[in-house]
Amino acid sequence: MSDSITQLDSELVSLYLPYKNILEKDMSRVIAVSAEEMVKNRPESSLTNFLADLLLVEGKKIATEMGKNFQPAISYYNYGGIRTFLPEGEITIGKIFELMPFENELVFLELSGTQVQEFLNIIAEKGGDSVGGVRFKISENNAENVEVAGKSLSDKEHYWLVTNDYVAEGGDGLEIFTKRKNFVAGNIKIRDVIMVHLEKKLEKGQKISSKPDGRISYE
Repeated sequence: MSDSITQLDSELVSLYLPYKNILEKDMSRVIAVSAEEMVKNRPESSLTNFLADLLLVEGKKIATEMGKNFQPAISYYNYGGIRTFLPEGEITIGKIFELMPFENELVFLELSGTQVQEFLNIIAEKGGDSVGGVRFKISENNAENVEVAGKSLSDKEHYWLVTNDYVAEGGDGLEIFTKRKNFVAGNIKIRDVIMVHLEKKLEKGQKISSKPDGRISYE
């Protein structure tokens, strides 16, 4: 039995090793260069803003490529899902796996203006988060003076939001998302969306960067 198991282990290693070497090589491949270190913080930060803005830009492209008749006006990535920072300088595929280790996929939700307000109130109570397309002030744990795409939030309007499937199903206390008006699956992992975006920047010789811009502030 011992000899048999040893032989089997050796055969498995010989099969696995080439794939391991390829994976390690790919993980060390540089896909972006950052102009500065980006870390997450609340109510907003360079990293949370960067990821939210990236998600909004790519979400609009994906909705168009899917032939949908809507464009997301808001983006959201849950704070707890951002697992590390992005360093200044070269960024590898491995670093993006550290940043987003989960298999979350991109999805679109249609929300009423009232639901958007409730969602942002939750974000305000948390002390801020990773949101794009909106600006508001935190006052007594509520979101006040909310603007979406530069216009005041309207209870009568409906808004499309791009986010991940984990929060879309109520994760991180966002049960409001389960009451959405419509749901559309993007069928692509958030991590892949990030890597595609970064690689396009690198191909153009552009460094990535982001700074707090006042999208979330205290009254």
